[in-house]
Amino acid sequence: MSEMQHHARLPAGGADLAGASASGMRVMLDASALLKRYASEAGHERVLDLFAQADGLLVAAHCQSEVAAALLRRRRDGCLPEAEFERVWAAARRDVADMVRVPLDDHVERFAFAAMDHEPLRVTDALHVGSALAANVDLFVTADRRLAQVARAMGLPAECLDAAVEMTREEVMNP
Repeated sequence: MSEMQHHARLPAGGADLAGASASGMRVMLDASALLKRYASEAGHERVLDLFAQADGLLVAAHCQSEVAAALLRRRRDGCLPEAEFERVWAAARRDVADMVRVPLDDHVERFAFAAMDHEPLRVTDALHVGSALAANVDLFVTADRRLAQVARAMGLPAECLDAAVEMTREEVMNP
């Protein structure tokens, strides 16, 4: 096991944390997961539950900038009216101010590099994984299936919001 993988904790027996309660847990959300808090879309309820139940919510140092970029893109594309943009952006800034920001340092960068060495990732995605590993969180939450897979491969308990939604759809279609 590499130094990078050894640092992260796996749940006992590799248990799946996706359906587990977040009570007593430190949870890191990437930008794709945090954005679900502000939109009535798949994963929204799970993010609200995490906000209500987690003992600590964390984000990477660059997460607020990524959220801003996504909101600005939606506004430019005409998907988010100006008044709604202002409301959501203000809420996102308040939320991030209440969360622990993991600073970008050499430790985070080493973990991010290891993630990119494992799988081709955008730097911003690798920094989310690196931050979660450096902060030794109990659960990393994303809406990006590939990013969740990379996080798990690095020994980080991870939940993919979109995968949970697909599983629910499948259960409904095949009871």
